[in-house]
Amino acid sequence: MSTLSLIPAQQLTAARLASLVSRAYADYYYHISVTEAQLAQICLEEDVELSDSVVALHQDEPVALALLSRRANRGWISAVGVLPEFRRQGIARAMILYLQRRARSLQLHSVTLEVLAQNRPGLALYAQLGFVHSRELLLLILEPHRFIPETAPLANILATPPQTLLPHFELYHPVLASWQRDLPTLRHRLPHLSGLAYWEQGVLLGYVLYQPQRTYQIIHDLGIAPHAAHPVVIAQHLLQAVHQQRPAVGGYVINVVAEDPLIAAYRALHYRTVYRQYELLWNLDGDSGCGEG
Repeated sequence: MSTLSLIPAQQLTAARLASLVSRAYADYYYHISVTEAQLAQICLEEDVELSDSVVALHQDEPVALALLSRRANRGWISAVGVLPEFRRQGIARAMILYLQRRARSLQLHSVTLEVLAQNRPGLALYAQLGFVHSRELLLLILEPHRFIPETAPLANILATPPQTLLPHFELYHPVLASWQRDLPTLRHRLPHLSGLAYWEQGVLLGYVLYQPQRTYQIIHDLGIAPHAAHPVVIAQHLLQAVHQQRPAVGGYVINVVAEDPLIAAYRALHYRTVYRQYELLWNLDGDSGCGEG
């Protein structure tokens, strides 16, 4: 497209960026719409660098965007969206190539992104640009009124400040967390989180961090001690305790690694998989730049 130009996303106002995200994702597989304040919070939590992110302009009007986050030598691409009337014209490819050049200039070692399993055109594009399949991530939902409360009170579980639980994150997660569930994200979210901890004889064996919302309890983190004898049972008790507080509302958790054994705890409470995503990896170590074409 001869009239296409690419600019750093920071050159647009926050209001225009939020509008562009909402318009680009208006017909997505599931509804996405953000306000200016919500986009600012997302950028904070996910370490989005708007100076390294990209917006595509057609005749000086924004028609697409893609965001690049950075943590040390790792990068993450998100919110790759093109307005419906401008799709299949090579804009997404041009934006990803732009971000790959930025990643090289920033000396990143790796960049990841997620693609819904049913998004075959996206998967094909990223494969052409050097991204390889890393693992599968699940979005799980417990529908409202689906939770069955326990009649007896749950023992060993106490409300605990999230900031006292996060120091246990790395030890309590044998499976590497996805970007939106990783420790830096949780640190940014601390003001919005509540915590419950499972104790036995003064020893912390597990915890859950969650965020109450109007129709869902969002589960942001679920960690179990590696020496716990019954990790799935402890995880199930923690989730049960979260939902006991508001039995009528549902539950929501994004990007849980499909191989995580604690998924069995969600299943026991009737969480179901609504979307599957593939985490793709572009490894810059030894990359020759052959993805640019």
